Amino acid sequence: MQANWIFAAPNPLLEKEAQYFLQQWNAQATFEIQSSGTTGAPQIFRFSHAQMLHSAKASIDALGLNTQTKALLCLPTSSVGAKMLMARSLVGAFELTLQQPSSRPLQHLEQAIDFIAMVPTQLQQSLLHDLEQLKRIPKILVGGGELTPVLKAACRAAGLQVWQSYGMTETLSHVALQQISPIEVAHYSALPGIQFSTKNDCLVIHYPQMQLQAFYTKDLVNLHSSTTFTWLGRADNAINSGGFKIIPELLEQKLAGHFQNPFFTAGITDEKWGQVVGIIFEGEIVKDYLHFDGLGLSSAEIPKKYACIQVFKRTSTHKIQRKEILQSLSNADWKSI
Repeated sequence: MQANWIFAAPNPLLEKEAQYFLQQWNAQATFEIQSSGTTGAPQIFRFSHAQMLHSAKASIDALGLNTQTKALLCLPTSSVGAKMLMARSLVGAFELTLQQPSSRPLQHLEQAIDFIAMVPTQLQQSLLHDLEQLKRIPKILVGGGELTPVLKAACRAAGLQVWQSYGMTETLSHVALQQISPIEVAHYSALPGIQFSTKNDCLVIHYPQMQLQAFYTKDLVNLHSSTTFTWLGRADNAINSGGFKIIPELLEQKLAGHFQNPFFTAGITDEKWGQVVGIIFEGEIVKDYLHFDGLGLSSAEIPKKYACIQVFKRTSTHKIQRKEILQSLSNADWKSI
């Protein structure tokens, strides 16, 4: 199978990696893909050519891609998102421009494109610095992490066509999509042939074309039907403070826009309450900056301690590695608010 691939700039390593993927595809080889390690130790998953083919076709149909599509690949080629975009371009016979991953993938792009897959950091930087180029792209897919309310609002204000994806390495990229701009749909919707259920309030994915056994996740959701859900957060991130269950991701949505520094929240051990909310910032902040009036927080949700990290450790797709950052902190690093 011939690839309709263009390289945005000469890059021998990127060209070598792309050529290797093409050779594997044409040989119908087994693909090995390593997970990002955001929620645990990185794992290697193996997929057959038939599984890759099915996933690519499902995504092409869901996203409305065709032979006239001109797409941009700006993700690390080792990631599941990049491999599946290359697979889709081969299956859908559309043009794919490949470039070295960066936080500003549109900065030097000369080719016209109508589809791009990005991570939240790339979307944020493109909104800040390359908005006019971003506006010219009819379909923008964002994966690798939930978008903040601030980012969603910025997309709508710019009139962008943006979809958010839900998926993981184990499921070969996304199994559900949610439109967030120009209007926001309230839930994720499954790709054809995929259904959902829950166990202990966590999402269970039924994807028989990928594997006969269900995929059990640690993602807390509100299940609306067998094909729709609202994502709430990770069960293994949940905070129990004096009997009140707090989902950090939902709390962070309430705090979004209140702080300029990147941050995340987590449960910190406390003798009286079991856990209290701690907030971890990237970079230094002034303590007077820490006030939470007017945000509608319950007493249990209000952060009681904070810590500062000079630079957050992130995965290759820019996800904050919460667990590793927390493990690096000592008691002396935490300050009372």
